[in-house]
Amino acid sequence: LCRRQYRASVHLLDDIIGEMVDALKQKAMWKDTLLIFTSDNGGAPNGGGTNFPLRGGKEEMWEGGIRAAAFASGGIIPPSQRGKTLHGMVHIADWYATLVHLAGGKLLDTVAQQSGLPPVDSLNAWPWIAGVVDDSQGPREELPVTDKVLISGPWKFMRGKFAAGGWQGIDSTNNTTPEQGGLTGKRKGRTDGDAVVAGNSNIIDCGDDGCLFNLEEDWTEHAEVRTQYPEVASKMAARLDELIPSFFDNDLEGSEPDSCPPGIEGGHACACWMAVNYYGGFIGPYKGVETEFYLAKQKLHANRSRSIARLTR
Repeated sequence: LCRRQYRASVHLLDDIIGEMVDALKQKAMWKDTLLIFTSDNGGAPNGGGTNFPLRGGKEEMWEGGIRAAAFASGGIIPPSQRGKTLHGMVHIADWYATLVHLAGGKLLDTVAQQSGLPPVDSLNAWPWIAGVVDDSQGPREELPVTDKVLISGPWKFMRGKFAAGGWQGIDSTNNTTPEQGGLTGKRKGRTDGDAVVAGNSNIIDCGDDGCLFNLEEDWTEHAEVRTQYPEVASKMAARLDELIPSFFDNDLEGSEPDSCPPGIEGGHACACWMAVNYYGGFIGPYKGVETEFYLAKQKLHANRSRSIARLTR
């Protein structure tokens, strides 16, 4: 079911993007356009996706979860660069600085600065896209993924515990792939980004010394090489410790309940249920939508809050 909904969404999105491009060309605006098409994360193998040949998937720190597909198009791209595959490192946040540069703007966010927020962490990728620098020289040489994962040049360092991840097949797109945690059976827990929740038996413990992968030679993460390159792992661990104090942690996370009936748990399942039962076959928001189930959960939450308030008076 979920696979059908995703395929329908992608098919419709393809049509819409095509119409946008046609309209820009008709209005002679395509020559001044940079079109960026990017995913925010890898696919979910247990939700109809595959990241073949990469390891792991959505919500995991393996390359299948964080190495996302992207392409750029538009008349502004020099003809010599069109059709090329670029191999440098770029983060999704870097599209912001790239677009600001092309628009002639400035990265400084004075409102954020006055509020005590850190400066914008975004790098201009346009020289890389335009061919001003070598195809392998992306805007970043270093990428701190979380407080447990650091990528630097060809190296990826991981410290702590992680869902084991696994490798999907090229045809694992029909929801028959086992659950993500090692792809060896039903996950007993789940990952919250980079942490393994208690109860997940399919985990890899990299410990304090960490795990090390060479993504240039082994981008599918089959070979852990820390014992061969202990000095690299040690330097990356120290660098990660140096970077961690500068991390900004936004604790204003959404707490809206989902809008699905009891028994439909998790984002993928609820999104698919909403598509079939609420949106007429389209994928749409599944949190905070005022279905009867959402309103019932809101009422239950309000009653619990009142009970807690009475107990603490």
